[in-house]
Amino acid sequence: MDLNERKKRILKSIVDTYISSGEPVGSKYLSNSMGMNISSATIRNEMSELERLGLLEQPHTSAGRVPSSSGYRVYVENLMNDYYLSLEEISVLNEIMNSKIKRLNTVVEDITSVLSEMTDYTAFAYTTKRAASTVKRFEGVFLSPNSFLLVMVTSADNVKTQKVKTDYPINADVLNTLIRVLNENLAGVPADSISMEAFYKMQDKLGVYSDILAGIIKSVIAVIREEEECKVYLDGMSNLLKYPDFSDIEKTRTILSLLEEKETLLSLINENSGDRDGLNVLIGDNSLRQGLDSTSVVYHKFNLGDNVTGVFGLIGPQRMDYSGVIARLEYVVKNLLGEAANDDNNKS
Repeated sequence: MDLNERKKRILKSIVDTYISSGEPVGSKYLSNSMGMNISSATIRNEMSELERLGLLEQPHTSAGRVPSSSGYRVYVENLMNDYYLSLEEISVLNEIMNSKIKRLNTVVEDITSVLSEMTDYTAFAYTTKRAASTVKRFEGVFLSPNSFLLVMVTSADNVKTQKVKTDYPINADVLNTLIRVLNENLAGVPADSISMEAFYKMQDKLGVYSDILAGIIKSVIAVIREEEECKVYLDGMSNLLKYPDFSDIEKTRTILSLLEEKETLLSLINENSGDRDGLNVLIGDNSLRQGLDSTSVVYHKFNLGDNVTGVFGLIGPQRMDYSGVIARLEYVVKNLLGEAANDDNNKS
């Protein structure tokens, strides 16, 4: 859409003002605030033309205008100013990495919380693995003659434990043999590749103690499936209630349903591949589903090496601070997760 410079300045000023105040913007306000030698009548004419173009809307109870979904889209793509994170924001985000050089899920959860706090919107994230997970190492801890603790270290370096009871008494030598057999036959094997042939092979080596094999294999498969499951993180859902844009209880219920149903949220994200380098901005009824016409979703996809993919995102009203939201998401993905990826790769 080809707009002259005056229309661009007026549209930008209306969007900036409406994001800040939440109130319809009138020509008199623009005439006094824009520093342009333009009369209110001329601004009104330009506003009428922007409305005709579908970029502005006029609420029934007001002489002012508000941006439409298309108006926000033009603003995001062409008009908004860049946002620069403050030193305090950078410090808070960096502190997460410096103090939490641990597992990826801890980092993602903490960043989600901070993004929600910084923006006053609802933050979400998810991570999923491309490659099949495995138990890469088994260890055992002797508890009693009839029980031991099976320790499973996954390919993502998570540690899972399972208490195992035996019908026949065991000692340290028997436990060591069992752990050796598990490592020789199940370590590094995806769930779909655990075969009956491997099961019979282990049975032959364990003799009378093979009665515990079925339970152990069931536990191994459960651990692997849990590792492969897509993990979703949410923070700041109550922030939605701060905005009069969501005073309609039905609209709020629709958004909460979107957030609570993991499959629905992931489906929405996967339907949209991303505008630039994994960043996507979904604005109201232009991009979202029925019932989300007052809502915007901004998210950024990321990849960690060859194995993990995910998303950080924020949900808020259409009049969200797009510049600030985008800047924070891009900082997290390009800087913090780069370090997390390196740390994650070093562990594997």
